[in-house]
Amino acid sequence: MMCINGPNFETMTTKQLRTYVLEHRDDQEAINALANRVEATGIKLESPDQLPEIIELKRQQNQQ
Repeated sequence: MMCINGPNFETMTTKQLRTYVLEHRDDQEAINALANRVEATGIKLESPDQLPEIIELKRQQNQQ
């Protein structure tokens, strides 16, 4: 998943990107890529700060 200039977020699955963002919380490019994917599913974000909450919600839904 790593390019010469860093990770290629477009080739990552959403799960991989979510994991990457949690491990690299200061990577604004990764956060924006994940925010775009989340919004593409119909969830409106007021701020990228909502991503951890949405990630946790998705984890809980996947465990059910």
